[in-house]
Amino acid sequence: MLKNIVSSFRLQGSGLRIGSYSLHPHTSTLQRLPPPLNLDLNLSLHSQSGFTLIEVLLAVSLVALMATLVFGSLYVTTSAIDVARANSANEQIVRSTMRVMIDELSVAKESPAGRWMGVNGLFDGQPADSVAFLTVGQFRGSDSAKDSELVRIVYTREGDLLLRFVRKNLYGLTDESIERVELARKVKGFNVRYYDGKANLWVDEWNGAVRGVPKALLLELMLQQENEELQTIRQWVTVGAP
Repeated sequence: MLKNIVSSFRLQGSGLRIGSYSLHPHTSTLQRLPPPLNLDLNLSLHSQSGFTLIEVLLAVSLVALMATLVFGSLYVTTSAIDVARANSANEQIVRSTMRVMIDELSVAKESPAGRWMGVNGLFDGQPADSVAFLTVGQFRGSDSAKDSELVRIVYTREGDLLLRFVRKNLYGLTDESIERVELARKVKGFNVRYYDGKANLWVDEWNGAVRGVPKALLLELMLQQENEELQTIRQWVTVGAP
């Protein structure tokens, strides 16, 4: 008992501490001490050393959202670039096709070896015309052309293809000298109109044995690529142009 009483008396600074009271050395009065702080250091350290499950899920959701936005924008940009490249390639094909036809038609001429012939045609409700004529081989000057230098050209549409047939030997009896070339694909229509310079009118068909050589032609080529609208390209051609 005496030991417990003695242990309750402790010195604190210049005063005497008795249990939860402190005796002031100058005033000799007892003052009640504040209760000691009971801090759970382990809990505080534990709460600062990691993240809660909600915080982790929130962070993962934000990262997933940002990744979706980035990859979505990248996909749209890539698709737009692919479409632009495809359209550019199609335009180059159309231009090269028209250039070949213009070059051959512009130096076309009339000869007993082969008359001009233009025939109207339809396929799936769209124009599928055919035109046949003689032109100069290797695009030589028409003034110096001879029958041996002429080739027979036929433009026609078969299905979704625009075809070019070339007969290099006008007097050949077999088809071995005929060359077949695909000028364009995805063709939905091919229409040819002829201008009769004598009658001053446009006609849909042409017979060279009666009319001779047309003064000009109007070519209409209709193309439709996948998931795109029908595109119509028109080109005027003057026959016998220098």
